[in-house]
This record gives sequence, C-alpha cells and structure tokens, in this order.
Amino acid sequence: MVINPTLSAALSGLRANAERANTIADNVVNQNTPGFKPAETRTTSVVTGGPVRQGAGVQTQLATAAGEVDVGLEFSRLIAAEAAYKANAQVIRTADEQARELIDIVG
Repeated sequence: MVINPTLSAALSGLRANAERANTIADNVVNQNTPGFKPAETRTTSVVTGGPVRQGAGVQTQLATAAGEVDVGLEFSRLIAAEAAYKANAQVIRTADEQARELIDIVG
C-alpha cells in the first residue's frame, strides 16, 4: 500500500516529536541519578526515494548533552515538541477530510 507523501511526512513528524517527549521525560526523571548524562533528540528533514512526491519525513538522532539537566530548558523543549506534534496531527486530520470529500465527489 502506498501512503500519501503528506501523510508519510506528518507521521514521521509525530514519531519524532513523541521521541523528543520521551527523551525529555527521561532527562527530567533521571536528573538526580549519579552519573546520568542528559540526552537531546535532534531531528533532520529528509527526502526519501528520490523526488519529493515519493516521500519525505523526519529522522531523529539521540545525542548526549554536556552538563546537568536544565529543567526550564527541558520544559520549553517539551512545549515545542507538543506544538509540533499537534501541527502534524492536524495535517493528518486535514488529509483525512480531503480524502473523504474526494470520495464523496467521485462516488
């Protein structure tokens, strides 16, 4: 089954921001654990399979951060991840609505 490239990009965005939230939660929970090194989820936009119409998305990579956990910074990152997650979810809802309308027109 071929998935719409827009949906593919939005789905990879959902996954990336969920991973960001997990990394942030891990940093906050383990901040007082002796020897704990905080991590940061870095994202990269990618185009897969050649032309943009064939798919695009986001890849994530964990990187070890230097120093201590900054709870204020972690929560600001969490707010940004939440906003990005909501935006990707809205893309999926809009694509679903458009597909339903197209089916109604064709059918």
